[in-house]
Amino acid sequence: MDSLASKIPEIKYSSEAGEIPWDKAVVWTTMPRVGPRVYEWIEGEHIRYVAWTNGIVTIMPENDSILSNNCQCMILPSAFVWVGKNVKVS
Repeated sequence: MDSLASKIPEIKYSSEAGEIPWDKAVVWTTMPRVGPRVYEWIEGEHIRYVAWTNGIVTIMPENDSILSNNCQCMILPSAFVWVGKNVKVS
C-alpha cells in the first residue's frame, strides 16, 4: 500500500474510519484476511465523476490530477464502496 500511495498521493488509506472524509470522497475496502480493515479513498476534488453499473464502480479522474497521468479510469469491483454525497456522479 505504501508504494501505491507514494506513486499516486491522491489515494489515501487508513484503518481508522474517523480519519476518512466520508461526505466528499469515494471510499473502498476489502475484507482483510488478517488484521484491521484498511479503507482507501480518493477525495472528490480529484474526481471528474463516478458511475456504477451492476456493483462495479468507475472513477474518472480530473484532467489535472496525478491519477489522470497514469490511467483513464479506476474500476472498483470491491466488496464495499462508499460514494460521498458531495462527489460528482454520472
